[in-house]
Amino acid sequence: MKNNSRLSISKEGFTLSELLISAAIIGILGSLSIPQYFHQLQKTRQNEATAALSHIQTTIAAFVEEVGLLPQSWKDLNAISPLMTPTGAANKPNFSAITLASSSCTANNPLNCYQVEAKEEEYIFTLHAKPLNTDVATYNVLACLDLKTGASDIRKGNNKSKAKKQQLKCQHN
Repeated sequence: MKNNSRLSISKEGFTLSELLISAAIIGILGSLSIPQYFHQLQKTRQNEATAALSHIQTTIAAFVEEVGLLPQSWKDLNAISPLMTPTGAANKPNFSAITLASSSCTANNPLNCYQVEAKEEEYIFTLHAKPLNTDVATYNVLACLDLKTGASDIRKGNNKSKAKKQQLKCQHN
C-alpha cells in the first residue's frame, strides 16, 4: 500500500520588514538603556569612594582622640584602622594621593579606581577623591572634618558638575 500523503511545509514566519522593525526597536531601547547603565555603574563607584572618605574621616578623629596629635600621613591613619589600596595597606609617609581599594578597582584596571588625597589646614582636614578615568571626572567626592568643632561634610559631583571645595561646610566659627 502506497502512502501518498505529503509533508506539509508551513509558510508562516516573520517577514523581512518585521525583523528589521524589531531590530530597530531593540537598537533604540539599547541606545537609551546602556548610557543609564554606565551612569549607575559610575554612581556605584562614587558611592564606594564616599564610604571610604567617611571611613577616613572617622579614622582621623579616632587618631586624634587616641594619640592626641594630628596625623601626618596615611601610615599614621593605617595604625588606627587599615586603609586599603589595590596593592595593600596605605603606608605612605605623607598625605599624597593614594588609590582607594574598591570592588571594581584593580592594579591592572585603574580606570575603575578613585584616588584620594588629604590636606590639613588649621585643624580642618579636606579629602578629595577623584576618579582616575578622566571621562567621568565630574563624579568626584569632597569631604572635610573640622577637629575643633567636630563638623564634617561630604559632597559628591554628578554628571553635570564637580563638587567644589566652597560647597563644604567645615568652617571655624
